[in-house]
This record gives sequence, C-alpha cells and structure tokens, in this order.
Amino acid sequence: MGVRVRMKTFVKIFFILAIASVVILSSFAAGYGTRWYFDKEAPTTEEAAEFSVFWEAWHILEDNFYGELPASKQVAYGAIRGVLALLNDQHTTHVEPEPRQLEKDNLKGHFGGIGAYIHRSAEGQISVKVMDDSPAMRAGLQDDDVLLKVDGTAVIPEMSEQDVVLLIRGPVGEPVTLTISRSGTPEPFDVEIIREKIETPTVEWSMLDNGIGYISISLFGERTASEMRTALEELKQDDLHGLILDLRDDPGGLLNAAVDVTGEFIGREVVLHERKKDGTEKAYTSANGAVISDIPMVVLVNQNTASASEIVAGALRDTLLVPLVGEKTFGKGSVQLVFDLSDGSSLHVTVANWFTPEHHKIQDEGLTPDYEVSMESGEQSGEAADPQLDKAIELLSANETSTETS
Repeated sequence: MGVRVRMKTFVKIFFILAIASVVILSSFAAGYGTRWYFDKEAPTTEEAAEFSVFWEAWHILEDNFYGELPASKQVAYGAIRGVLALLNDQHTTHVEPEPRQLEKDNLKGHFGGIGAYIHRSAEGQISVKVMDDSPAMRAGLQDDDVLLKVDGTAVIPEMSEQDVVLLIRGPVGEPVTLTISRSGTPEPFDVEIIREKIETPTVEWSMLDNGIGYISISLFGERTASEMRTALEELKQDDLHGLILDLRDDPGGLLNAAVDVTGEFIGREVVLHERKKDGTEKAYTSANGAVISDIPMVVLVNQNTASASEIVAGALRDTLLVPLVGEKTFGKGSVQLVFDLSDGSSLHVTVANWFTPEHHKIQDEGLTPDYEVSMESGEQSGEAADPQLDKAIELLSANETSTETS
C-alpha cells in the first residue's frame, strides 16, 4: 500500500523527556481549565472545631506510633486524598507539585529539556534514546547509554520515570550533567548538556497512497489546533481524496483545543453539550470555518481514546456521519476544573458531564465503533501490521471507487 504509518506503540515504550510528560490520565479532562485559589479565607470556628479530632488523632500517633511518621506536607496530602476517596469519583483528584508541573509543560507544548527519551529495563536501569538534532545528540549522548546520575543525584531503581524526568528538566540555557555508562567503555563518564526549549508537537501527518491523508493527534494541548490547521493546509496541496484521523491512545486534553479542531471539519456547528449537576446545559459551538468539509473521512479509536478525543470523534460522527473504526473508547465524559493551590499542587474537580451533539452519553459508556476491528486480528501478519488502519484505507478506497463510477 506504499507508505505505512507506524503504530504509536513506540511512544508507549519510551517515556519522553522531549516530546511528552508522564501524565495521569484523569487529569486530561474535557473542559480542563485552571483556577488559582490562593485567596480562600481561613476555616471558620465551626470548621476548625470539627477538624480538631484529626489533630487529636495525629498527636496520639506522634506520641505512640512505633515507626517513622510522614512529613507534615505528606500528612496534609494524605488527608486531602482521604476526603476525595469519599466522593467516589476517580476523576476528582489531587496532583502534587512535580507531576502538576509536568502537566502544565505537556499542555503548553514546550519546556526546558535535553531532547531524549528514557526507558526502564526489566533490571531497573534507565537508558536513553536520543532525538535527532537535539541538545543531547550535540553533547554526545548516544542511544542505549545507561543513566547513573543526574547532577550528582544517583538514579536508583526506586525512582519512577517521572522522578528522573524532573531531575533532567530545568531552565532553558542552564546545564545538566548526566553520569552514564556505555557499552564498550570501561568506566562511567559525565556528559554536560545545555538545556534548550524543547517543542512538543501533538499532531503528525503524512500522505498515504491513492490521495489518502493521515493525521495523528497524541493529545489536545495549546498548540494542537494550529498544528491541525497546518496539517490540513499541507495535505490539501497533495490532491487529497480522503482523510484518516487517528485518535488512538489520545488521553484528551484541553476542551477549547478539541472544539477548535472539530471546527476545522464541521465549521460553526455544535461540538458538544455540557450538563451540570443541576440539569442546566451549555452548548459549545466552534468559531472556526471548516478547512475541510467535503472530504471523506474515517476516525480511528481504541480503548485509550478518552475525554477530549472522544468529543472530537463523537462530534464528527454525529455531524458529518464519519465512521469510527477500531475499539470501544474509554468513556471519559466528565468535566474537570483544575484549581492550582498555593504550594504548586492542584485539585482537579468534576463539575459537569458532556454529551455529543446528538446528546449521546460518553461518561462510563464510551463510543462504540461503526466497524469494530481488534489489533489482535493482525498479529499474525508481522510487527508492522495495523488492521485498523487497513480497514480505514479500505473504506476510503471503496468510497473513491464509488465516486468515480457513479
């Protein structure tokens, strides 16, 4: 079939220092928005009195517990998580300062980094894969180098990939020193790398055979809508006859990005309905004129297509009758506001649910594809097999044949 699109499993294997952050799925909420919440007044006398039993229990632990007690900040975080557990809502969460900063970087689309992927082996070693034309490559870092220290801090098996990412990232223009071991080199050595601004594209595109374009969105961030418009404008120059939009493994992101991206196809139409707990509804309509509105399309989805990506898939099917191919989606149809707290942590609070233009519920139900195709059906064909993509191409090719003979 000519050019083949590689599956996104590579991204699953490597945690990205230069392209993506380690992100909690539930934080990517349809309706993701930020509020600063530094000015909340102190607890009332009644609130303080009701909470006194907590301190009573804590002081008993301080006096009697045989073991090491957690730091005071972790006690506070534990209390918050305990309250959130009572709500029985997996998407209302507390995110500590470090992962919260990674979330911001991911959605912003850039950060100070070195341009490398990291991967933990079964033995617990952290190795790297270097991006082309990156600060890491220019400094001499090589694929499969094993990371031993970052600025003198040992990389130990107990560290998560997120912990290592946080050690390596930092202000643009400042150096970070990595101590590495390399196959064929007898002793570990240091590599100093000057951090640069690393762009984090969320949209990739290419032309397949027979005038079929392919666009993949990894998440919906601040730059996604503009990247999508660029992709569509470029593909239009190549005698475009059909388009595949790949939303597989897309955890969602910013609501406004999802609305703007959808508008590139449907124009100024309703993209979704948001319903609050009191039953009131708000319709979100794209302000964009469609870049492509008359090109046959297919959307690829799977069980990791969630939140904002479900908004886009549902709106395209409801409005343009675009078929979905793949597996049933995740079913993340609740809206979170993100309140940034004074210590850099954040509280993600569910405030509403959303529905497709035709009022189909997504929360806990997801979207069932028009053509259910499992990736397992192509496993016997080799590593590069992608039966879901093959089905999308088949549908668009059949549409083209029908058009030519009508």
